Amino acid sequence: MPRAPQTVPNWAIGCSDRAYISLEGGERDHSIAIWIQTESQYFDLRIPHDRPRFEGTRSLSSFDRDGLLQLAGQSGDTGTCRIQNGVATWASWGGGFGFYCDDVAKFPDDGRLEPRGGTIYEYETQKSSFRYAEAWVQQPYDHGLIAHLTLLDDRDPDRTLGALVVTGRYAGWVARSTSDNQDTLETQLETTNGLDVKKMREILDCEASYGVRTRAGAPYLIRHSNFPFREGCELDVPRMDRRILERRDTLPARRNGAVWRVESWFFASPSSTT
Repeated sequence: MPRAPQTVPNWAIGCSDRAYISLEGGERDHSIAIWIQTESQYFDLRIPHDRPRFEGTRSLSSFDRDGLLQLAGQSGDTGTCRIQNGVATWASWGGGFGFYCDDVAKFPDDGRLEPRGGTIYEYETQKSSFRYAEAWVQQPYDHGLIAHLTLLDDRDPDRTLGALVVTGRYAGWVARSTSDNQDTLETQLETTNGLDVKKMREILDCEASYGVRTRAGAPYLIRHSNFPFREGCELDVPRMDRRILERRDTLPARRNGAVWRVESWFFASPSSTT
């Protein structure tokens, strides 16, 4: 499987953990935000700082109406990114992948980037109706694999179940949405009037998780997820090395009836991503 056309500069490739966001020069918000970027594909996860930990929950069925409403203020997305003349444009896959909340919906699909040292600063462009500043701290890079995979239905290879983005020790997974993701989660939940809890769970049943491994060969453990009960669990990332990837473009998946397809991969030296 060939490497995808590179649409971002080398300094953007890798994993960045947002330190803060500030709107209109106001106080800095330290909510969780993760950006993983390959040579083209991105993963984005955002979790508000005040989301409860929901300890003891095991699945969405553990959440009542109020708990489900609190889960709606999160965002998980994947798609392609293009950076030209310092301006990044993110094109979400949409059409059934990922989800977003009201707070994310107000942002335009582009941002002005300024890499300085180990931090990428993002600012508004003319498309934005308000001023903002974000600081993305680039995470240590210790392994050369950059990969983008999709999870396919074994019985229907044209049906994509989700996307996986890997940059060294970091991995991001976004599942196919179970609802109409053209609207925000809050808007979709309003259609239930807060009465149909089963329908609320169906709307929210789309996972976006960020995993990290401590060393090569170790499992990727989920550090942040829109599903609190998934944090600390292992993320399904197939074994990949140069020898395997040079011979195969499909890999076994843990999910029954599914298989991984390698969309793009390459190995980069740490210096090439700075």
